[in-house]
Amino acid sequence: MTEEKRQAGQIIDDKKQKGHKIWLVLSESTGKERVGFKHKCGTAIQGKLVTHPIHDGPFALSGSGQVRSETVPFCPDCEMEPNSRGAPIDVPYPGIAVKR
Repeated sequence: MTEEKRQAGQIIDDKKQKGHKIWLVLSESTGKERVGFKHKCGTAIQGKLVTHPIHDGPFALSGSGQVRSETVPFCPDCEMEPNSRGAPIDVPYPGIAVKR
């Protein structure tokens, strides 16, 4: 029976620095930034560029076409590869009331 891979891109609270968040896969890995990380399974950590559309227009799901990009680390043996299309970022449009 094969094990199912977990979802990549999970974030947890950093135990070393209060109020900071870290990638779950990196908390389970050894290594250094700009050098590389190895996951606890022994596999080299990879990164996938994920873009998040910014919804900053006056209408629902509308915007200027801008995106925010980030590199999401993942273990190719233990996690599913992240989707390159990230979740949208909603920014309130000036002068329009926000539902609460």
